[in-house]
Amino acid sequence: MLRIVGAIGLIQLAFNALGLKKGYADGLSPEVPGYPVRSADEMRRRHWLEGTALSAPTAMMIVQAVAVTLLLVRRRPPVAAARTLGVLGALMSMGYPVERIWRESFVDPDPKVTPLTAGGFVLALAMAILGWSTGRGGGRAR
Repeated sequence: MLRIVGAIGLIQLAFNALGLKKGYADGLSPEVPGYPVRSADEMRRRHWLEGTALSAPTAMMIVQAVAVTLLLVRRRPPVAAARTLGVLGALMSMGYPVERIWRESFVDPDPKVTPLTAGGFVLALAMAILGWSTGRGGGRAR
């Protein structure tokens, strides 16, 4: 189960990286209620901690990459790495629907944006559920 969580985390990370690439190139600043909309240049300076409209903060993606690597490379993957992906997945699962671009991508589908938002969200949700539940329920984590 731990390797499955790692594989889902890896695919979700790829969606996040593609979202970062598009968001950075197009200057897509996060647009969430109660949060100031940044200029494209400001977003490019702050993406490390604030992300883009299509990606999590880059620092969060680095933590995800480390957890994925531990799950896929180590001979005995640590449960803590799966739980880390569970927490990150939960945060992202809440973050996607708050973004204006996420909601708009379903109202007026864009072939370049909708796959990033839909795929990223579904994978983040799977990562949250599987990552957090790994090692619980009386069975041994594998």
